[in-house]
Amino acid sequence: MSLLQINLFGGVEVMRVSGESVLISSRKAATLLGYVALSSPRAISRGKLATLLWDGQFGDRARASLRQALLTLRRELPQYSDVISAERDDIRICPNAISTDVAEFERLLTDGDPERLARAAMLYRGDLLEGISSTSCQFEAWLSAERQRLRTKAMQALAGLLDADGREHADIAIALALRILAVDPLQEEVHRILMRCYAQQGRRTDALRQYDLCRSVLWREVRAVPERETEQLQREIRRTFHAAPLRSASLKLHRAKNIDATFTLGVTPASRSWS
Repeated sequence: MSLLQINLFGGVEVMRVSGESVLISSRKAATLLGYVALSSPRAISRGKLATLLWDGQFGDRARASLRQALLTLRRELPQYSDVISAERDDIRICPNAISTDVAEFERLLTDGDPERLARAAMLYRGDLLEGISSTSCQFEAWLSAERQRLRTKAMQALAGLLDADGREHADIAIALALRILAVDPLQEEVHRILMRCYAQQGRRTDALRQYDLCRSVLWREVRAVPERETEQLQREIRRTFHAAPLRSASLKLHRAKNIDATFTLGVTPASRSWS
């Protein structure tokens, strides 16, 4: 059994097996723990860690900062010696000492089973290491790439949930889509997914409010207007609910053609301003 549960979506959270939270007071120590946990079971050289996390410092000073972060973990991490192996040249998480939400998230996505996808969706609570930033260009480049990779996997989970039947899966898809937009509000395809989900559930006001939010954020952030598909969808929602009583109106919820594509920003340049 793992000694610690380390959650890395939405920040860094360390918990004992009993469920008790463990406070890591230093952000750098938490960042170090998160990086080493994500690399487990691979060992990482001290030199690489010092350069990655403290690349704005000279070699000796960076290594001293690494030692200080390890001392913080030694003081605050339960059963430190059973969790972290800090040798002369490298550092690693001891095998089977921890469980991470990221590893579980990726494991649950392997076979496309709707129930496993739903469990994976609930683990994606936000961006990887949310709230963690660094002056290290190397670390920021690594973190940006990992966040992008995991967002794409979250989109794949969303696609699988849209293929599944049942109100429960639709509700989980909505929750996941909202979390994706919380970290990347320019994902217009995700706005459309929410519009379809709300419309399917008879929530016309929420569907049209999502359209308004999409239009607003595109204009505010990149001076763009919604794509033709988004405009067509909102007109379809208005027509459908105008022609039928709210309780019986519905829109077919379908998986978009490019829902499992990687996260890319596709926006339509504005040809006019909004009044």
